[in-house]
Amino acid sequence: MCLLNKNMVMRRCHLLFTLAVFALCVPSAYAADPATTPVVPPQSFADDTSPQHPVPIPLAEEGSKVEVMWEPDPYYSDVSLNIPLTEKPIPTIRSTSESVIYSELIQGALIPRYMLIEASVYPMPLLGTYLKTNQPDVYQRGRLGHSSVNIIDSATAGFQEPWAVSAFFGNIAKIVRPGEDRVGSNVGYTGYLISAGTKQIKDNEMIDDHWLEVEWKIKGKVDYPDEKLGWSFRVGGKFHDNLDITNELYVNVYRSNLNVRFPFLSWISNSAFDVKLFFSEKNARLLRQQYIVGKKYPKAGWKYTPTLDIGVVWSSPDEYSGILRTSNSDTVTLIFRPSVEF
Repeated sequence: MCLLNKNMVMRRCHLLFTLAVFALCVPSAYAADPATTPVVPPQSFADDTSPQHPVPIPLAEEGSKVEVMWEPDPYYSDVSLNIPLTEKPIPTIRSTSESVIYSELIQGALIPRYMLIEASVYPMPLLGTYLKTNQPDVYQRGRLGHSSVNIIDSATAGFQEPWAVSAFFGNIAKIVRPGEDRVGSNVGYTGYLISAGTKQIKDNEMIDDHWLEVEWKIKGKVDYPDEKLGWSFRVGGKFHDNLDITNELYVNVYRSNLNVRFPFLSWISNSAFDVKLFFSEKNARLLRQQYIVGKKYPKAGWKYTPTLDIGVVWSSPDEYSGILRTSNSDTVTLIFRPSVEF
């Protein structure tokens, strides 16, 4: 399996490094632009690319109360309805240990006690498809010189659906740091998710496809004035009625941490990683792999934190067949997402 020849890899790495340096040298420019809000919100269920700031709507204390929650974001916006299935109140996990939080979320996860219905839309991926279809000149201006790198592709890569409807069945827990009274939207989820949609995005082009996705996941976030932590671990499968799109099974590990108490250049504590592996449902052959690493640059007194995510998406030609298979070679797309967390 060959991703790129050596010279092309070196040229793209040099280009990516140059862009990264430029982005990190001008954080104030990104801070002034509301369009550069964080990549993906934490409590959205159909995708877990990069959670940050939803609208902080507190959870109800009693399990019998129904709640409406909504989260606007340039990459993933959604509205959801949280419906308790029992009369039991939402439990509280009082710990700062990630292992304790994960273990308590998993306990009793086989029997769902909550249902969440969600409708979601992906604004930036939709913009990418619009530009390629209706504004091809603008889309082509995104190409960097004579290379195959297009910054519009790099900004929208990794998203294969323009919208979705989802139903989550599982358990929810509030997460509180010992000595902290504020709960806000600090919650964890464990359970089963069923999602469906009517379109697939391939190379920023819309394809007709009724798809169904089923997964099990554990995810959540904590958001305090001096610390933010988000995570998502999931396994699942996605199935298509378009016979030219390969059904797939996948595993995804995501974690993001920001802590203003650590030094400005603390790489481990103020970082994010997102790894996704997709396999053919028919023969378990690797179809796609995505690796993203992120760096956050907090500073005491700042009301915003500059961030930069870079990564790569490798795709096999076996991901598509028939008229949708436009190449017999592996493809690589670079990911470059400068942003700001508030």
